[in-house]
Amino acid sequence: MASAIKAAENAASTDALCDPAKLGDYYWEIGDADSELPVASGTRGGGTVTASTRFNIASASKFVFGAYVLEKKGIEEVRNNPSLHDGLRFLSGYSDFNENDCIGSLTIGGCFKAGNGGHPLLPDPNTKGRFYYNGGHDQKLAAIDLGMYTFTAKQLDQEYQSTLGLGAGFSTSTFAPLAGGGLIASASDFAQFLRKVMRQQLVIGSHLGEDAVCAQPAICPDQAVYAPPALQDEPWSYSYNHWVESETGNGTVDAYSSPGKFGFYPWISPDRKYYGILSRHSRFEAGAGGASARCGRQIRKAFLAALQATS
Repeated sequence: MASAIKAAENAASTDALCDPAKLGDYYWEIGDADSELPVASGTRGGGTVTASTRFNIASASKFVFGAYVLEKKGIEEVRNNPSLHDGLRFLSGYSDFNENDCIGSLTIGGCFKAGNGGHPLLPDPNTKGRFYYNGGHDQKLAAIDLGMYTFTAKQLDQEYQSTLGLGAGFSTSTFAPLAGGGLIASASDFAQFLRKVMRQQLVIGSHLGEDAVCAQPAICPDQAVYAPPALQDEPWSYSYNHWVESETGNGTVDAYSSPGKFGFYPWISPDRKYYGILSRHSRFEAGAGGASARCGRQIRKAFLAALQATS
């Protein structure tokens, strides 16, 4: 383990993709399912970001919401209910949702309506059945399928705490109750969630990567319409509200993850033995989630390669 820790630290310190001149201040950690503390961690930049620094984690929230739906409904109902099955894999056609218009909404339903300019949001027949990365899928599931139309941010937090056992460190933005993008959390908070997933204390832990769909329009234009530009250069696929990362495709899996657009990047290794987090917040950096994913991957690859070399 000592050599793996050193390899991870070296990658974070020397790899060009992890340069704080490009990423800004950040904190990273790698942990396992059994330990309550990370096995490796570090800070880069000016030291302003630590394990306890809380950020709006944006689309990293999707992983949590996906876990909530599977916990609430169970895997069989999710698979047998087209609305749930398509919604969690972003095939439902609810692709016109503008999350910025949700700001100021007090309820999940109010956000759902505001995100479509105040009109009822209906599925787009041009994207229904095809992957389109957009928060409208989750907002519709929360407001309609999960019956949380009138829920406030506080009520959503209470649901997460009672259903997933999330700590009080997680909270939903009170002025934008986005089901798939509104959580505020720290790396320490999110690590506890990832450990529960890896220990299969949550339903989603047994179903990571299942029923994944092609998510890259350049690879499967008949099946996918839109993915974030920063994530379009590799054959990633999309499972139940989380990405299945792959550099080369052909059935390989590098990690299960959920990068947020401001740069918060959590992942779980394919064997579910290790997790990692790169925590930062860059509101005005285009492609921040992709940049964090590329750095986080370098740290992960160095750590796992060193582990394998000593096993």
